[in-house]
Amino acid sequence: MAIDVYLYIDGIKGESNDDRHKDWIECKSVSFGVEQPKSATASTGGGHTAERCEHRDIVISKLADLSSPILLQTCAAGRTIPKAKFEFMRADAQGERVKYYEIEIENVLIGAVAPAVEEGDILTEDVALKFSKIKWKYTQQKISGGAGGNTSGGWDLSANRIV
Repeated sequence: MAIDVYLYIDGIKGESNDDRHKDWIECKSVSFGVEQPKSATASTGGGHTAERCEHRDIVISKLADLSSPILLQTCAAGRTIPKAKFEFMRADAQGERVKYYEIEIENVLIGAVAPAVEEGDILTEDVALKFSKIKWKYTQQKISGGAGGNTSGGWDLSANRIV
């Protein structure tokens, strides 16, 4: 695995054998983002006005595994999943694995599952996750090893406010 990122989805079992992420889904790539659209109006002071932010789907790429048929089925059914969680890991100075980034999402909808295979490769899937609440947490890695301080943030899309 080129990156060390794991996804836990309530009720959907993956194939990870990692000691901290047993049965989680192993991700080959992860992308996400937030955009603040430009308003058609400006404030009386001449600056931009804020609109309702747009959260992109969290899109992962993964190899086909035990979760594949269930992800397809859940997407087709339009079933909402209570929670999902990503953990991003990396090695510290001593070679110990440290969780440095975490994403927790709630009221998750599998927005798309796109399986594909190319010659000489095995089946991969791009999976898009929609959500109504998100929390991000970054943990600093100490130069000497281990975890340092952290920062966190979050957004409730339903209420359009910080969580």
